[in-house]
Amino acid sequence: MEQTLERKVIFNKKRKNGKTIFFDVLAYTFLVLIGLLVLLPFMIAVITSLTPETVLNEKGFQFFSGYIDFGYYSDILTTNNYGDGSFLLALGNTFYYILPPVVLGLLNSALAGYAFARINFRGKNVAFYALLSTMVIPGIIVTFPSYLLFIQVYKVNEWFPLFPIIVPGAFGGVVTMFYLKQYFTVLPKELEEAAAIDGAGRIRTFFHIIAPVSTPALITQLLLGFNGCYNDYLGPLLYLGGKPSLYTVQLYVYGLSTAYNKSFPLLMAGAILALLPVLILYMFGQKFFVEGVVMTGIKG
Repeated sequence: MEQTLERKVIFNKKRKNGKTIFFDVLAYTFLVLIGLLVLLPFMIAVITSLTPETVLNEKGFQFFSGYIDFGYYSDILTTNNYGDGSFLLALGNTFYYILPPVVLGLLNSALAGYAFARINFRGKNVAFYALLSTMVIPGIIVTFPSYLLFIQVYKVNEWFPLFPIIVPGAFGGVVTMFYLKQYFTVLPKELEEAAAIDGAGRIRTFFHIIAPVSTPALITQLLLGFNGCYNDYLGPLLYLGGKPSLYTVQLYVYGLSTAYNKSFPLLMAGAILALLPVLILYMFGQKFFVEGVVMTGIKG
């Protein structure tokens, strides 16, 4: 009797193991296919950028064309043949424009999120929900009124056209504030109590206690903020459209293709070069990004 029961247990285990292996193989196969589908546009862009334009025009796109030509990358990086500036100048302009709003915006959003999460003050809920209500307004709706407002202060392309690109974002964003507020809310209160016993004020507590333990959440928002500002096309187009020497990377890449020059390898090479800073940043911050998203989802 006991041997029969043992055999049944062993059989059921083998059956379960077989089912587990089958579903694991099925799941991984599905994930691999989805991964290849996501990578397909990137692969097409890379192959196109390395294919001579004459070959592309004669034979069309081929995954294995037999040609590898880095000439388009070299032209973009070493010449000023496209517009009044170079790719490296546009890249420098982009970092110059986006670093202040990304860094200062994250700081202000974090401070606001900390205040709403850990400090009780009069009108707290009213202010919080008033800010949240702005999240339902699409950004494109306020683009034209903002443009009309800014041109009342200065003339576009004549006096400090970078003001609307740099300054508004430095005050922070509601989405970032809300995300960090949710993260700060569930941090142990003992951290602040221990800091208060040591005589630390709110500001010191935030920078020495709260910010260090919230590194994954802060880096997550830093990556998202950088990606949003770096890929912004409409804002620079509105305010920098008349000065190619002030172009960002996105405007420069768009300028590689004109009505008179439709070079797809050149355009793809510019797009790949424009992608590299974001890709490198995500490679270094991937661990914190995933941890920040997972921990906020669990704690929220």
